[in-house]
Amino acid sequence: MRKPSRRKCKVCGEYFVPKFHDIRIRWCCPEHGTILAMEEREKEKVKFAAKRIKEQKEAEKAGRQRRAERRNELKPIRHWVQMTQRAFNDWRREMLLAAGHGCISCGTKTAFAWHAGHYRTTAAAPQLRFNLDNIWLQCSACNVHKSGNIEAYRAALVELIGEERVLALESNNETHRYTREELDGIRAKARADLRALKQQEAA
Repeated sequence: MRKPSRRKCKVCGEYFVPKFHDIRIRWCCPEHGTILAMEEREKEKVKFAAKRIKEQKEAEKAGRQRRAERRNELKPIRHWVQMTQRAFNDWRREMLLAAGHGCISCGTKTAFAWHAGHYRTTAAAPQLRFNLDNIWLQCSACNVHKSGNIEAYRAALVELIGEERVLALESNNETHRYTREELDGIRAKARADLRALKQQEAA
């Protein structure tokens, strides 16, 4: 009968020959077996505590997400319109700057601040707030201090897109009620397009 092979004690590191062919024996003497059992119990306690902490954090995170979702559901549609308009304007402004456009009203390409200026305002024509023909680059001087500098805006807009499309903007009196889902889609696309534009510029 083959003798049991030597094993290394998990406590003291000394080699020993187990009395039986029991692969579970990992200690050289009962005292070290007791020490090993206590160490493993402590490890299990630590592991169990870590698991509980992780589960608690996950539960708290899920709770925060649910509360955030409930808060979002209570927000009025105008909140999402404003959020989406900011994201859309950010993309449109950066896209026009990257394409080499200047202020549509005065033509300057050097400005203290750039805006995405609406030809027809969002108050007068909310249905056109995301219409690309209606949004062009403007310097802050024209957009804010000259109330849009609309006469110059229109003249340049005719040169850019043609009289027919300008008249289409001016005669558009449709009503449109944006839904939360529609706004979420517009905002997500604008943000994705802006990220792609910045990555392209950085490459």
